[in-house]
Amino acid sequence: MIPGDVLTTAAPPISPDEAGAMMRRCFGVTGSVRSLSSERDRNFHIAAAGGQGYVLKFTNPAEPQPVTSFQTGAMQHVTARDPSLPVPRVVPTLDGEAQTTVQVDGQTMVLRLLTYLEGTPLHAAPASPGLMRSLGATLARLDLALADYAHPGSERDLLWDITRTASVADRLHYLPDGPRRRMVERFVDRFTGQVAPRLPALRHQVIHNDLNPHNAVVDPVGHETVTGIIDFGDALKAPLVNDLATALAYHVTSGETPFGSLVEMTRAYNAVLPLTPEEVELLPDLVAARLALTIGITSWRAAEYPANAPYILRNSERAFAGLEKLTGDEAATAHRLLHLACQRV
Repeated sequence: MIPGDVLTTAAPPISPDEAGAMMRRCFGVTGSVRSLSSERDRNFHIAAAGGQGYVLKFTNPAEPQPVTSFQTGAMQHVTARDPSLPVPRVVPTLDGEAQTTVQVDGQTMVLRLLTYLEGTPLHAAPASPGLMRSLGATLARLDLALADYAHPGSERDLLWDITRTASVADRLHYLPDGPRRRMVERFVDRFTGQVAPRLPALRHQVIHNDLNPHNAVVDPVGHETVTGIIDFGDALKAPLVNDLATALAYHVTSGETPFGSLVEMTRAYNAVLPLTPEEVELLPDLVAARLALTIGITSWRAAEYPANAPYILRNSERAFAGLEKLTGDEAATAHRLLHLACQRV
């Protein structure tokens, strides 16, 4: 696979009626079907009889099937290791398989049916200290559940991999020239020279790698408890701490105190799955790296696919603001607070 194929290959269009027919044929499930937004796949929400919800996923034809099998297996592995973790359950086909293949416009696509996790999307919930603690603890449990999961599909060349932050330099020309672009360029240069060489020595395992505010749902009443972590599409084997860094990147500017959400989430994660001193030291730069990736990749994709630009750029302004805080005058404060958050009492 050439790097970026999944992000540059458009999945063929599928109507809700077509999706429903294939779901009935492959899974024996019926219900109302509506399309869901997706960066690269074709996804549908299914409201079945009795109130059960599902997500029907047609995987982008450019994604290698071993990678899709790896993602499916990751969800099954988590369910086996920690059954109370709120992750989607894989619904077997009528033949008892975890996934199947279908032909759409002459292209082969992997088809899966997953349970739908109810709740308020994280991006629509207030970033309270309690919610941040729940998010950190739940992610740590997820990483513990994935710790012994091994699959050849986990070795991926994925743009959304913090380890590959240096590669985003080739896409920064899509940004308008100015202070923002130069801020990102300076950080990417520093990451390449000072951070990237230290990553191979860190703990590596399979991680979710995409706990953004659109990939988690929370209790719709109190907004204090995570009720679902979804979308394993960016999972891969990478430094463990990258999972926490990715989640933190979306909350740099939120909280009742400076870096308050980062502190609450990190403290809760570390209480369940303690970080090593080296991981703690690198954590702020890894958070910044995820923000730089977000800026570079989304600017490129928005230019290439202007019709989908609002969806692609939904986290762009937050990324710029967060990167400025982590690389500017407040950088030392972030390092100090995250270090304190990981001290064991």
